[in-house]
Amino acid sequence: MAYEPKIVAFLCNWCSYAGADLAGTSRICYPPNVRAIRVMCSGRVDPAFVITAFETGADGILVTGCHPGDCHYVSGNLKAEKRMENVKKLLGLLGLRPERLRLEWISTSEGEKFAEVVADFTEQLRKMEPNPLRAEVNPRAPENTKDVISKAVKKTNVQYCLECGKCSSSCPISKLNDAYSPRRTVEKTLLGFENRVLSGTDLWTCLTCFTCTERCPSDVKFPEFVRACRRLASKEIMEELCAHRGIPMALSRIMMNPKIRQERMGWLPNGAEISSKNDLLYFVGCLPYFDVAFEDFNLNLLKIPQSVVKVLNKVGIKPAMLRNEKCCGHDLLWTGDVENFEKLAKMNVADFKKTGATRIVTACPECYRTLQKDYAERLGNFDFEVLHFSELLSELVDKGQIEFEGKLQRKVVYQDPCRLGRHMGVYEPPRKVIASIPGVQMVEMGRNRENAVCCGVNAWLSCNKYSKEVQIDRLMEAKATGADLLVTACPKCQIHWKCVTSEKLPVNPEEVTMEMRDLSVLVAEAMHLT
Repeated sequence: MAYEPKIVAFLCNWCSYAGADLAGTSRICYPPNVRAIRVMCSGRVDPAFVITAFETGADGILVTGCHPGDCHYVSGNLKAEKRMENVKKLLGLLGLRPERLRLEWISTSEGEKFAEVVADFTEQLRKMEPNPLRAEVNPRAPENTKDVISKAVKKTNVQYCLECGKCSSSCPISKLNDAYSPRRTVEKTLLGFENRVLSGTDLWTCLTCFTCTERCPSDVKFPEFVRACRRLASKEIMEELCAHRGIPMALSRIMMNPKIRQERMGWLPNGAEISSKNDLLYFVGCLPYFDVAFEDFNLNLLKIPQSVVKVLNKVGIKPAMLRNEKCCGHDLLWTGDVENFEKLAKMNVADFKKTGATRIVTACPECYRTLQKDYAERLGNFDFEVLHFSELLSELVDKGQIEFEGKLQRKVVYQDPCRLGRHMGVYEPPRKVIASIPGVQMVEMGRNRENAVCCGVNAWLSCNKYSKEVQIDRLMEAKATGADLLVTACPKCQIHWKCVTSEKLPVNPEEVTMEMRDLSVLVAEAMHLT
């Protein structure tokens, strides 16, 4: 059935907006499907603007700017070109068709070209189906603030706070930012000033690394309290503080749409053997999207799932995999979007059951915690054994099924991810696996296991100067061990560290720059599978 596409057009102030204006004053006819947004430069069109426009129902996005060489800001249009190519890759993974996004150079004098582009793009979109993400307005029912906070206080033991200050003295952010204190946040809440807590930035500053919980004599679960309060807190502040303008959360919400059929399996290595049904399900997570979103870092994050599949195949396992696998919902949950998290969790569990799996393995600590702990708590009756890949590797090493070929002459230091370590208590399996690799010498940072320092960011929140200081401090500690390779079992650790070392540093780059490797990739290399 024919439909009229809705097009959002971002027009550069200096050239293409003037070109559009010329088309109008010259009475040049073109379809009325465009909703124009004037921007100072096409380079200011953030990928989040495009993703949000699609998420809320736009059928097509037109980004226009000055011709190369004519940009009033020298290279803004070239930045736009690179960004839009990146967004097209994300659209391809989502199964949304990259052709829905169009980039054009239109000068001040090209009114006719503007009209032709709009007419052609409109006709192109008419031949496609409407955007399956056309937004439905379902406003969330308001919650009783005092009731939610009262339940959170009881569930997380906040009422037992002794005001001893161990949380604030342990918090990696409080050590750098005197204005932030977990103890004071708790105090404000207990004294009835919850509105100050909910409207401020403190709830979004917490790294939820669990260091305070590990050391609290009253077993106050402050990060869990923070998470509960975030569902009530100001989303405007969250969006302001969220790195990458919330694109990861938007992608998670888009995946929930039942009409979406992703194209996310292109990373599978040649000859890989997988199945639709098996006792073991491999849950990949959002790595295909991270690899695109952070391609400038050259981390090649897809080596992680490739290594997992190769190792599993080598030991005779053809894992079940979901071709339309959705995000686990970790970032939605920890940014307070409980409603969408629970919808996503129910969809995932239904898909898990179709595979006949009894065990689920993942190489992402956030997926691991979310599937094993949060799904069980939120949905109940979660009849799956969930393993982090390091735990499965440890099992295989014990059974003698992992065969390493030759020696890997590396001096390795291991980073304990917060979700894998303090959240879930998995410390020894990764170390056992690393120690079993012939030729590898493993050293430890002074702060390890339950005392390990966070990579500085969680759920893409509060990526600020304090987070950067935490990251630089941790990298300096790793470098000081004399290791030539930093191994972690969390892809986000690599992303955050690579981000900070890609910027102008307050220290000598030699002090913090290290080669990084995921544990799964290290094992695959030692088995000569890569």
